[in-house]
Amino acid sequence: MPSVVFPSCLFVFIRGYFKRANAQDLPQERFMNITKNLGMLVLAIYLILVGIVALFHVAIPVIVTGILALAAGILILIGR
Repeated sequence: MPSVVFPSCLFVFIRGYFKRANAQDLPQERFMNITKNLGMLVLAIYLILVGIVALFHVAIPVIVTGILALAAGILILIGR
């Protein structure tokens, strides 16, 4: 069976098995950029909190998540 390689994929299909791509092919020298848009940052915090509540059943008051959602929405709308 011939090898099939897709450059955008992380895996190479060879003879019926998946093999990991070489680390040399995937350079990761840059640092992660944190957004300077305050609305997107608040939205990210809100989504992380909602995800934690859903996965681990942690009790976070509804007023906190509501305020975060409202703040993120307003900040995104006004472009901050």
